[in-house]
Amino acid sequence: MAEFWLGCSQITWNRQGSPDDILATIAGVGFVGAPAGYREGATPEEVSRLYAAHTLRPAPGYLGGKFHDPAETANLLELARRHAALSRALACDQLFVAGNCFTERFAVAGHQTTNRADQLSEDGYKVMASTLNEVGRICGEHGVQACFHNHAGSYIETRDEFDKLLALTDPSLLFIGLDTGHLAYGGGDVADFARIYAPRIKSLHLKDVNPAVLASARREKWTYHQAQDHGLWAELGEGSVDFRSLFNSLKAVDYRGWVIAEIDRTMLPTPEASVRRSYDYLTSLDL
Repeated sequence: MAEFWLGCSQITWNRQGSPDDILATIAGVGFVGAPAGYREGATPEEVSRLYAAHTLRPAPGYLGGKFHDPAETANLLELARRHAALSRALACDQLFVAGNCFTERFAVAGHQTTNRADQLSEDGYKVMASTLNEVGRICGEHGVQACFHNHAGSYIETRDEFDKLLALTDPSLLFIGLDTGHLAYGGGDVADFARIYAPRIKSLHLKDVNPAVLASARREKWTYHQAQDHGLWAELGEGSVDFRSLFNSLKAVDYRGWVIAEIDRTMLPTPEASVRRSYDYLTSLDL
């Protein structure tokens, strides 16, 4: 039977407010967890105490890097060991793993949704896949699933880019940490993606997309950050993403894991208003 753990990202606060205050708000709304990423100098015990003080569970953290660059491989594998060890110490079974974003790609993100000329080279894909497989193996040794996270402005933005990377990686080593908003922004159909890849999806970042803003962004050739400034991200259930179909596909494979509301930038008066609205929508879906 499927089980969905409702989490909330702190990103909606845009680094405003103390960790204590933000976690208190997240817990007060009703979420059961929030991301707890690796930070140099922070011990698992300190992180556990902070979250326990608010009766929250640590949700998956995030490891980003230039996985396509062979010069970065050794450093990224060492970082993977640290992130995986912290995840395990926090009793968190997943870790989001994502390619870095680039200024050049942010400038044209979402404008062309297939067969872009600025895609990663064949050799770059091979290096990326090999490194991510090794990251997955390292995480697996700690009992943690490495979940690849798609992101606008990175080399894995569009559906064809995502499909290609997934075909090159080992599904027993590298899982999917889907971001619904970034997939939709890159032209992907979230419901279709979930129907095909549901067994491989092990963690989720949930965003919704304002279709009018997305259309304007493509028409006016806004950068990714300009699109955000104009209200690209809608609270969950108020945009174009078909969450019901997404969750139906996950229920069909007995998904058991985190679903994390992550509205990077809200147009509502406060972050609390934003995350409360998204929480109310998720609970209305009987998850």
